[in-house]
Amino acid sequence: MSEQIPLATGDQIQPGEIRFSEAALMPLSAGTYRLSARQEVVLQQEDDTPTYLAQQQFVIDGPRFSLAPSDVQMVMPPSAQAGDWENWMPNIVLRRRIIPWVRTIDGSSRPPDAVSTPWIGLLVVTDTELGGAAGAIQAPSPVVTGTVADLLQTGKASIAGPQLANVSADEQKAPLLYLDLDAALFQGIAPTLTDLTFLAHVRDVNTDSKEILGLDEDGSFSVVVGNRTIQTSGREDVVNYCFLVSLEGHQNHLPGNAVPPGVKTFRFASLAWWKVQALPARGDFIEIMQDLPGLGGDALIGMPHAAIAGMDDNSRTAAAGLGMGYTPLTYRMRAGENVTAWYRGPIASVPTGNDGLGAFPSSDLAIRYDPKTALFDLSQAAAWQIGLLLGLSDSSFARQLFEWRRATHASVRNTVNLNALVQQLPETGVSYGKARAVSSASQGQRLARFAATTALSSALIGEGVEKRRPTDRLPKRVRREERTVEGTPGTGLAAQPAGGAASDSLDNLLDRVFGPMDIVE
Repeated sequence: MSEQIPLATGDQIQPGEIRFSEAALMPLSAGTYRLSARQEVVLQQEDDTPTYLAQQQFVIDGPRFSLAPSDVQMVMPPSAQAGDWENWMPNIVLRRRIIPWVRTIDGSSRPPDAVSTPWIGLLVVTDTELGGAAGAIQAPSPVVTGTVADLLQTGKASIAGPQLANVSADEQKAPLLYLDLDAALFQGIAPTLTDLTFLAHVRDVNTDSKEILGLDEDGSFSVVVGNRTIQTSGREDVVNYCFLVSLEGHQNHLPGNAVPPGVKTFRFASLAWWKVQALPARGDFIEIMQDLPGLGGDALIGMPHAAIAGMDDNSRTAAAGLGMGYTPLTYRMRAGENVTAWYRGPIASVPTGNDGLGAFPSSDLAIRYDPKTALFDLSQAAAWQIGLLLGLSDSSFARQLFEWRRATHASVRNTVNLNALVQQLPETGVSYGKARAVSSASQGQRLARFAATTALSSALIGEGVEKRRPTDRLPKRVRREERTVEGTPGTGLAAQPAGGAASDSLDNLLDRVFGPMDIVE
């Protein structure tokens, strides 16, 4: 089976496709701008031309010293997870596609239609490189809480912060997290100015039929990739720290540039960070699969248990259940009684198939009971309930399910009401009792409406009209412009026309009750 994700080739991204873009450009980068206006007034009687000048300063804002928690979609490798990440390039996915290019790394204006260098970068550092104080995943945070002023004015000649302009006094009071890194270490692991251009991109995907959980549904994200793989160093407990830092104002500190005299540490604004524990590689997929028999074989997917030496029926039943991946668990019944029941997850070491019992309207109907062992099997019932909860956790699916349920209930309710009306009206020569025996609610609603119209018409015409024989045809409602017989003055109902059409008064009543509708012979 191919693991390649198809690239989108058309204007619309289809489900399962993906599209990569070099960057997402804003018309103007974040920064301070000035609008200037000049107006000259030409006077016919005067030699001098008055000139009026006006200037207005405005700011285009964007992330600079921190990111909102909602800006981060996901990180890879996952935070605080241990695993074989040696072949993974760490990356962070941001929900806004413009973040890496919202400002320039040196504070200059971006040339039109040019891709600027991303102002953020992802650094990967091990606990040993940080000084050995973070030897466990629960170690203290290496970032420090401070203000923008602490970032810009370090107070020590040996610590160099970013060289930034246009930072107001209010901005300097804003809180942030900052990170101090050894200057030599930073230049040894950081990307170069040229590399930064290749370490950020835009990723567009189709979010149809995906669980969105209230997030942005446009499927457009920005991705920042680290230039260094997760390090193992041959140890079992190597902790790697991933820092998304602001490189604005540090363009002259990147690799390839000389460290300023006397500077031993660089200080960065930390926008996001997480850590993972790297385990030594266990081999590729083929090697791992070949080693499975020696590691325990199919017993690896079952619960560990002591060897069963007994030969009685109970021991053989227990051995068979455990051998098929079942686990005995305590099951509290609805009556409050605690019993022992079998449970097995979807990964089984024996062949499985459909039991042919059909769909279950509730999880209780999926519970199996073995009278020989007096044990319940809750595997299918648990799967039913888990599937229900997963479906309801998807807001899009839950909303569509609710709309379908409400429409179905409304249709059934209307059919029941119309059938009740039919039962209360006098009998006619037409049999309309079949309205409740149709296969669908919509068909029943139409038949019930038709029958109620016929019965109501006969009831309102009353004693003045000769009762029809069962063989007579149904009355015909025709358009008003086709009627030629006028109603009899002084009566509440019109006389029955020769062609079988109901009177205007009756038609008006039917239209008010059921809405305009033509019933033809």
